[in-house]
Amino acid sequence: MIDERVFRGGQYAAEREAPEIYRARREKVRSRLEPGDVAVVLGATDARGYGDVGTFRQEPGFFYLTGVELPGAMLLLEKEREMLLLPARRPALEAWTGPKFGPGEEAARELGFDQVCDRDPSEVVVDARRRGVPGLLDRVAGALQDGGALWVALPGSAAGELTPEQRMVQDLRDRLPSFALRDLAPVVAELRLRKSPGEMALMRKAVAATVAAMRAAAATVRAGRTEGEVEGAAFAALRAAGAEGWSFPPIVGSGPAGCVLHYDANLGVLAEGELVVVDIGARHGYYCGDLTRTFPVSGAFTPRQRQLYGAVLAAYDAASATLKPGSTIAAARKAAFAAFEGSGVTGDGGRTLGNFFIHGLGHFLGLEAHDVGGEGPVLEPGMVVTVEPGVYLPVEGIGIRVEDDYLITEGGAENLSAVLPRDAAAIEALVARR
Repeated sequence: MIDERVFRGGQYAAEREAPEIYRARREKVRSRLEPGDVAVVLGATDARGYGDVGTFRQEPGFFYLTGVELPGAMLLLEKEREMLLLPARRPALEAWTGPKFGPGEEAARELGFDQVCDRDPSEVVVDARRRGVPGLLDRVAGALQDGGALWVALPGSAAGELTPEQRMVQDLRDRLPSFALRDLAPVVAELRLRKSPGEMALMRKAVAATVAAMRAAAATVRAGRTEGEVEGAAFAALRAAGAEGWSFPPIVGSGPAGCVLHYDANLGVLAEGELVVVDIGARHGYYCGDLTRTFPVSGAFTPRQRQLYGAVLAAYDAASATLKPGSTIAAARKAAFAAFEGSGVTGDGGRTLGNFFIHGLGHFLGLEAHDVGGEGPVLEPGMVVTVEPGVYLPVEGIGIRVEDDYLITEGGAENLSAVLPRDAAAIEALVARR
């Protein structure tokens, strides 16, 4: 049986926090607004057609502020009030998607809002007269009449098609003579960088499910097996661990495919003597795990593979040693690069290994695998980052990457995936347990 509230809430997340947690986050955003300002956060739409695969996934920033997974939802915030707007219920559509909460008191009570109104303009009959009910655009235009600023998430660049937020701004410009526009994205990103205890509890579950998936993947590795079989074993394990799905398309790249950073076809066949790079992440309550291990298909590294693997581990150790409050991801990347350059190990053409470390050291982790942030933010307690050095030598058909997830603490950093071994002998033992 499925809980009726979960069913009607369109819940795909394995777990959510209490409604008051999301309300407290919205209050932090509202505290940044001036009287007369309006902030609008748009949720994701569900544009899947008949025969499409995959499940609906809410826009991460919207989920962070609401915990609501209903398609087409919108959030309106003002200094002194807030409002969730939902599409009206459509029985014909619900025959396909299941019953969903719509505007009204029941949704407000169950989802933790004072008001849940209709997203689109509508009408009600009061005293035998039809009266118009404003939709989102009408409400925003009315609120901005007094000269306040509109806060919406703006894209980082002007390239490409207009975002839904930009189209909304265009429509409002046609209706209002002028209003100031403010970027809401940095405000929400700043809040998301530091994880609360509740968020960390969900992240630990995501990492634990990813560890289980990686162990299952290792147990499947052997010559003649397909990359898809390894992926399938990992997925079964993370679902059994309670995760709702992948954090990102899984990477199972054997031989030369292990040199392609975002290879995700997973159609190859594992061959004796090759390495296979497995980069996977489970998602629990929308929070992401992200781990990578490199396994020898034959069960043991060759001398050359072991030499290169040792250099990657040395770079990993150098990078992870920098993780502490006040440092940066950029500092960890530089430490890894220096370790590769000083390793004495060379790659194609006798070049130093730094030439084959072709990606960043890591990224922030949270509601997205590549979460908000970058290399710049100074690390603070509560932030979660990945450490993932690697080297890629296409001429030799060797790709090696090792990745773990770290929580920045007051005294340094905690490896959230420490139970998953990474030294060469332990990796060989994981494969041997098949």
